[in-house]
Amino acid sequence: MNNLIKKIQSIFGKKETSESPAEEEEELCCEGKVHIAYRGISDDKMYVSYNRRWDEVKFFKPNGLRVFCNVCRRRLL
Repeated sequence: MNNLIKKIQSIFGKKETSESPAEEEEELCCEGKVHIAYRGISDDKMYVSYNRRWDEVKFFKPNGLRVFCNVCRRRLL
C-alpha cells in the first residue's frame, strides 16, 4: 500500500518524504478503503465519495483532491 501512495504522489507531482517504520504501520490502518473528497469541475463544490478502494484514486482529477482513511479519518493524500 505504501508503494501505491508513492505512485499517486509522483503522478500529482508531490515529493517523496522519508518515512519511519512507525509511519508505515499507520498507512496500513485504512485496510484499503478510503473516502475521497474532490472538487467538481463545473461548479467548484466539494464532493465526497465514500468507501472507495485505493485503486480508484487515480481516476479522480488532482484539483483539490483529498483522501482520508475509512477507519480513523486521517488524511492520507
